[in-house]
This record gives sequence, C-alpha cells and structure tokens, in this order.
Amino acid sequence: MMVACNSGQKTERYTIASQTADCTGVGPQKCMLVKKGNATDWEYFYSRIEGFNYEEGFEYELDVREIPVENPPADASSIRYELVNVISKTSKTSENLPPDVTVQKMYQWGGKVLNIEEQTIGRGAAEGRFPVTVLTIEVSHTSTDLFQPRDTIHAEVNRDSAVTPVIGREYVFKSTGSHPAHASGIYMLDTKVMDLV
Repeated sequence: MMVACNSGQKTERYTIASQTADCTGVGPQKCMLVKKGNATDWEYFYSRIEGFNYEEGFEYELDVREIPVENPPADASSIRYELVNVISKTSKTSENLPPDVTVQKMYQWGGKVLNIEEQTIGRGAAEGRFPVTVLTIEVSHTSTDLFQPRDTIHAEVNRDSAVTPVIGREYVFKSTGSHPAHASGIYMLDTKVMDLV
C-alpha cells in the first residue's frame, strides 16, 4: 500500500520484525528489520520512526509517512519517517529473519500474583548476595508449553519491569528463560511484568 502525498511525501505499509539486529551506521547500533509494502525479504532499517515505540517480541504492521529532507547532513538520512497508524501489534517471533540475527526465545503468559517474596540468590562465593523479587503466580493463559493454565509457577522479576506487581492482581508476564531444575518447580528467570490483564 502506498499513498502519494504533497511535496514528495508518501505513506507506505511497513512490517516490523519482532527482533532487532546488530548493524553499523555512523557507528555500531541496533537496527529494526523492516519489510515495505509487498516485499518478502527483511531489510535493515537504520533510521527511526517518529512517534513509534518499538517493543522487542512483537511484530508490527504500521502505516509510515516518508518525508523527503532537503539538504540532509552527510551522515543523515534523506528521508524522515513518521508513524501514521499502528495497524497491528502481535506477540510472536518473526519468520525468515536474516541468518546473522540471533533470535532470543521469549515466554509470555498471564496470571494472578499469589505471593511476593524478597530473596537473595547466588552460588559459591556470591551465595546470598543478589537481591531479587520472586513472584508466585497462578497461570491464567500461556503461549508457552512449559506450563498450562491453572499451574502455579515462580518468576524472578526483572528490575526494569514497567509495572510493580500487587498480590491478588492479574498481569501479563514476559521472560527470556527458565531455571532447568529449580527446587520450587517451574521457575522463570529475567521476568518483566508487562501490564494488567
């Protein structure tokens, strides 16, 4: 989809991949991976889209306005990109990414917080030195095969979570991994509390 606008501007449909990639522009940076219109291959996107807040782990469909820039600096793009509309935001791992892109497995689920406990963790010389918040969660829905709805699991909360959890409330959680054999049973690592259900 492409719509012509005034002064050479145009609006085009973008698909944004769920994963970013290491790339080099002026210096080393992270690039979004983009398909424009009906393209089948992902392209490295070195610019930013004004008004768009990217969150890894989601694939997006966007309408983006491309605005020509007169006399851009030598190290800058000749096009400015502006978000027009978010068509969709889907929790998934994008397919057919470039072979040099490492896909980090993400686990996402929803559930009610049954308990919040402050603990200290660490092994060997570091035993008991690292404070963490551990949630006990009754799962309501899940996109992973590690556990099922109505299971009770534990999750180690990431310090930069967007939301501070409260006992008795339901949230959406996202984690990058699980402890392979924790004494508590299913124990998720590096967990973010995303939002209320």
